[in-house]
Amino acid sequence: MGFHSIRFYQFRNLENALWPCWGKEIFLVGENGQGKTNVLEAVYCLSYGTSFRAKKEENLIRMGERECLVEGVFSTEGEVPIQVRFVLEEGQKRILVDGKEIRDRSALIGKIPSILFVPEDTQFIVGPPERQRHFFNQTSVLTDPLFLSLWNRFGKILKQRNAALKQGQREVLDAFDQEFARLGIEISQLRKRIVEAFGQVFSTIFEEVSQLSIPVFIEYLPSWRYEEPKEVLRVLKETRERDLRVGSSTSGPHRDRFRFFFGEGEFCTTASNGQIRLASLVLKTAQALFYTEKTGRNPVLLLDDVLLEMDHPRRKRFFSWLPAYAQAFFTFLPDEPYQTYLRSTTQVYTVEKGALKADGKTG
Repeated sequence: MGFHSIRFYQFRNLENALWPCWGKEIFLVGENGQGKTNVLEAVYCLSYGTSFRAKKEENLIRMGERECLVEGVFSTEGEVPIQVRFVLEEGQKRILVDGKEIRDRSALIGKIPSILFVPEDTQFIVGPPERQRHFFNQTSVLTDPLFLSLWNRFGKILKQRNAALKQGQREVLDAFDQEFARLGIEISQLRKRIVEAFGQVFSTIFEEVSQLSIPVFIEYLPSWRYEEPKEVLRVLKETRERDLRVGSSTSGPHRDRFRFFFGEGEFCTTASNGQIRLASLVLKTAQALFYTEKTGRNPVLLLDDVLLEMDHPRRKRFFSWLPAYAQAFFTFLPDEPYQTYLRSTTQVYTVEKGALKADGKTG
């Protein structure tokens, strides 16, 4: 199962239409700039209530218009179909599930679980620490919807503590530190469990797809190496003068780091660009497997131009290692050998100037 249909109205350059998308695999084929990624972005908005690339959500609205809408009907096996509507109008965003408006995005997450694969995913492997923290936060949200509330609570107390530090309000720091330490320890413990679960899956899939015997693994380096509140509070006391000087909290899960190793060195210094690209694909595959293991549900996969730099044998091995999915959307350029990957459950659409046209090809 997956999406039965998706309706677009003034969303990016996509043609206003009700799009039947019953295929288990949806291949979107077209030249760059025609709207393939816009389709994936629309699905992502239905899954998370936000875009994965628009810095300003008003950019989702077709140029010259004042509103847009994406509406999808989705179901998983054994469950009643749900309708999700994402609307931007008059500068406001509204998200409705079965006609009922939701006020908090956390109420949407998990209803249409999606895993996005994009070329920028290499930043999760070799990019700055904040990108790696984002990846593990995203994984935590997928497998435990309550994590978003936990992270938001931590973010709120972090903001309050930083404001007190900037203003030199020493008298309130002890009170902030109690909650800061408690929430931070909970986040760090969750991250440790996730990295341990990822390690074996990540290593196994990478070796199989790459056909390399070089070991790969992930190391978690928490900012706080203690799990007892009293020990963390002691660290906060010791670093308080430094925090006051810089006007910011210099320790905590917002400063955690993750290292991805390729053999004896890190990916960023040892692996080739192709190996880094492959590792990012494997990382997202592990994320999908982890989600299914924790929830018993299969996600929707969104793969946007992520196979371009892989040779044909590695592409085929990667396809064979894709995790179980409710539905998968792939983008391809016209000269790519996408026919090789067709199955009997595949729908192929040509995308041109925002119009999606079924070309009739299946496996």
